[in-house]
Amino acid sequence: MMDDCLTEEVLAFIDANLQSDPFKLLLKKSPFEHVSMKFLVQQIKGKKIAVSKWPFLLDHKTFIYPPKVSLEQASSERIALFKADMIEGETFADLTGGMGIDSFLLGRKFKDCVYVEPNKDLFQSTTSNFKVLGYNQCSGVNKTAEEFLKTNKNQYDWIYVDPSRRIEGNRKTSITNYEPNIVALKNQLLSAAKKVLIKLSPMQDISECIAVLEHVEKVWVISIKNDVKELLLQLGNQQNSNPKIIVVDLDKQISNYAAQYLDRVVNIEYSTTKKFIYQPAASLVKSELHNRNAKSLGLQKLHPNTQLYTSDSLIASYFGRAFEVKAIISSNKKEVKKHLPSMKANVITKNYPLNPQELISKLKIKEGGENYLLGYTDVSGKKVLTVCNRLKF
Repeated sequence: MMDDCLTEEVLAFIDANLQSDPFKLLLKKSPFEHVSMKFLVQQIKGKKIAVSKWPFLLDHKTFIYPPKVSLEQASSERIALFKADMIEGETFADLTGGMGIDSFLLGRKFKDCVYVEPNKDLFQSTTSNFKVLGYNQCSGVNKTAEEFLKTNKNQYDWIYVDPSRRIEGNRKTSITNYEPNIVALKNQLLSAAKKVLIKLSPMQDISECIAVLEHVEKVWVISIKNDVKELLLQLGNQQNSNPKIIVVDLDKQISNYAAQYLDRVVNIEYSTTKKFIYQPAASLVKSELHNRNAKSLGLQKLHPNTQLYTSDSLIASYFGRAFEVKAIISSNKKEVKKHLPSMKANVITKNYPLNPQELISKLKIKEGGENYLLGYTDVSGKKVLTVCNRLKF
């Protein structure tokens, strides 16, 4: 279905049913002779996702939203715009085009662009969408990435690849199990481009990528609101075993940290609990730079296997969460009641025998409120419970 299906009447129906149950809608007959209810529900789902994920699309009423798998695979507008600021040049190719979000937001500042997508229906809807978006410098190729590279004669300033992580419904995290196989295509990619940007699953092992791909220049670990969303690899033509690792949380632009890959291992001091406790951001832990970052700030670690740090003086610039210790307590219910009169707290456990829900159940407290209860093992091997206030800055 192309954009000529999206008449004013069809668009009005979609807008009127944004809050309707899609499953119930699918049981009904479409009110339009040449537009299926399946297509209408697909547009409703896509538009609802666009509100938070791609708000710019709401300005383009006749944009065609693809099926669910393509909606899930595509980058959010915020991350795509971040990636767009990382690259520049005159020629750009997206070899795993999908619904075209990255193709458009990364490629629109280039003079000549190529969108490659093997699925015929998705290819047709996306190339139609490019006309809606005014992305006229982009040409489309209805082939697989492998087929495209086999016959390609051009060299691009940048090639972008977002290999699929969904094969028969399972998430694959080994660098060799993506589709297309970027390991097998590495030499062809590097012949076809000055630089290659690869998007990978947040679950992907960074060390494996660096070892297997051999040409990684930079790695970005990108999170939003402390949730790791993407790993990005920049490949260049020179072999490199020591790329720069860059950690960014887009929710807090000041929260970023970078170091060379081989510098991530450091000797850090250990300590018992001091006045402040720090929990590293998820992206910092993913990058394996959490110990290095803490050492650079003069923090001590609570235990080799406890990913928490401590200090007597507050480090307000810490990349993560900071807590002020109000009391160190036992799991005795009377003592818990004394320090948590409301019997309510947000619970975090690290290297502790019980997970948060088990500790909540044992202490018979409720989850939530302003207080935090941190359970962890300290440098002496003792299991510690601390009542804390979270510090926001």
